[in-house]
Amino acid sequence: MSIFSKRITVRLSQHRTADSPFGPIRISYDRWPSVIALVQGPGMPPITVRPDREHGWIKVDGQVVPTRRGSDSRWALRRRTRTRTAVVGERTYELQPTSLCRARLLRNGTPIAEAHGALSSYGLFRTIPGIDARLIWSPGLDPYDVAIGQAMVVAFGAGAPGALASLVAFGFDLAGS
Repeated sequence: MSIFSKRITVRLSQHRTADSPFGPIRISYDRWPSVIALVQGPGMPPITVRPDREHGWIKVDGQVVPTRRGSDSRWALRRRTRTRTAVVGERTYELQPTSLCRARLLRNGTPIAEAHGALSSYGLFRTIPGIDARLIWSPGLDPYDVAIGQAMVVAFGAGAPGALASLVAFGFDLAGS
């Protein structure tokens, strides 16, 4: 058997819990050798997450959920261009940043949650942008909505820098290279 076809088992060694309308959600993650997280809760499908503000992904029931960013241009400085959209079946979920540490989660254009993050999620060695975010859920949701919403926040974080903060960060990038 080739070394490249061997299946690797990853043990997720760290855990967090988040509150939801259906009980606690367990977020299991590991930061090494590659960052990956598992979001699961009562009555919810297990969701595997590859957290990253730019290139993260979500996998529900073994199927990768296509996500897209509002704009892939490096020059897209406005907060609105950092909106993330995921299409799951006939439902469209959007994670819209509203400030540096806040975001709104929509299902088919209807708000289902408000996410509140922390400035620490922008730290240099922070590998999971939304691990500390709290969500305030709207009534009338099903477990699938809560699982997808929590996974999107864990993967992409709550909030995004505005135009001025993006310009300052771009200047630091130029000065550092």
